[in-house]
Amino acid sequence: MPKFFMSYARVPVHRLQGASQDPNRLVFQFFDELCADVARHANVSLEKAGFVERQGASSENSLNALFGCQVFVPLYSQRYFSNPYCGRQWTAVTDGAAQGVRPNIVPVLWTPYSPTALPKRVKEQYPEEPEGIGEAAEDYARHGLHRLLDERLDLTERSDPEDERAATQVAQVTDWLARRIVDLAARVPRQSDSSGGRNPVRPMTLAGLDDAFADPPFASPLNITVLAPTETQLPVGRDDVLYGPGVADWRPYGPAVGPLVEQMKATARNLGFAPAVVPFHKIQAELHSTQPPTAPWMLVVDPWALENTQMAYQAGEFDRVRRPWTAVLSALSGDDAQTKEQSDRLRGLLAAHFPRFLSEGRAGEQEAVRGLAGADVFTRWFSELAVATKIRYLRYIHSQLFRSGGFVRGDPESGSDLSPCRDGGRDNWASIDGRRVEGRP
Repeated sequence: MPKFFMSYARVPVHRLQGASQDPNRLVFQFFDELCADVARHANVSLEKAGFVERQGASSENSLNALFGCQVFVPLYSQRYFSNPYCGRQWTAVTDGAAQGVRPNIVPVLWTPYSPTALPKRVKEQYPEEPEGIGEAAEDYARHGLHRLLDERLDLTERSDPEDERAATQVAQVTDWLARRIVDLAARVPRQSDSSGGRNPVRPMTLAGLDDAFADPPFASPLNITVLAPTETQLPVGRDDVLYGPGVADWRPYGPAVGPLVEQMKATARNLGFAPAVVPFHKIQAELHSTQPPTAPWMLVVDPWALENTQMAYQAGEFDRVRRPWTAVLSALSGDDAQTKEQSDRLRGLLAAHFPRFLSEGRAGEQEAVRGLAGADVFTRWFSELAVATKIRYLRYIHSQLFRSGGFVRGDPESGSDLSPCRDGGRDNWASIDGRRVEGRP
């Protein structure tokens, strides 16, 4: 079993992207270097030093490594704490009954994250500042390891050796973490072999475990409306395998992935929202009201629903008004044979019913409206748009109070919106200052 298991929030990889454009490549580069340092300090092979899940990895191998590790190494970031799968991994290693022997935890500050924002069950596990490495420790604590790796990558891509500071700092922080892992691994007792090496209470999957991060202290409201047919409302010829008696049963990305409503609610809770799935007619009046809205509003659309007269009208009205605190996402699964066969026609329906969101929205908003092909991509854009829509909602409320003469203390919650698209869409993932950010090539 590995000395350590690295836990990270995986960013989905487009099937046409090469290894050099893999948004997770910095994670894997760091893992390889950490693994080599741990192997050297512990005098073990690379295979016994560490484990990280890569795309296509066997779930059995991943679970064996997770439950058998001596040290758990999570990469802290906002993306990490909004990921339900990472929350279940945390539960798996901190649940002594399931594990038998609880591993130690060595958290890594991947991107800056405030200790006060940590989920309740993580409060006691904030990344330590390395000792004995001077400026490298300060930069790591201030900017996070991702920033140092990114700076080193910039130097490598430019082939400019004039400044090796970032490379030196990465090596110093990585070596300190490796020594910390080896030290803590030595303190974890070996699991008993009395059961033949098998743990009888070990779960076969993480799906049934609680998400350790789903306990935000101050949840913000978020309205979600789903325009999708039930199994009795399907267009003629549409297969009913992805549908059920209610909208909450819609499974656009297949039965194995499960209902989209449950995925959205879990993701929203991890982002600090209190999500409410509401029918369109229940809050329709907010589109036209001069009163402040009750919450930001996400409209999630099955393109097949636009063949239904009532749902098509609701979609069109949502677009015609296009309030600043609203967003649209559609699920256009690339694995559903019927959807794939009719993709051009379905995209045409989306374009016809959401012209304003497509013409006035930023690059990411347009991509979300045109149709998201996979569950990972959908979750990524749902997270991005939920946060961006909340910011616009707070700004809108602030402006309304200001115009009405209401007293407002300070500014609404700050934060960057989705960055505008420059250069034909290649800039979708750029930060405001143009630097690469976590998970964005």
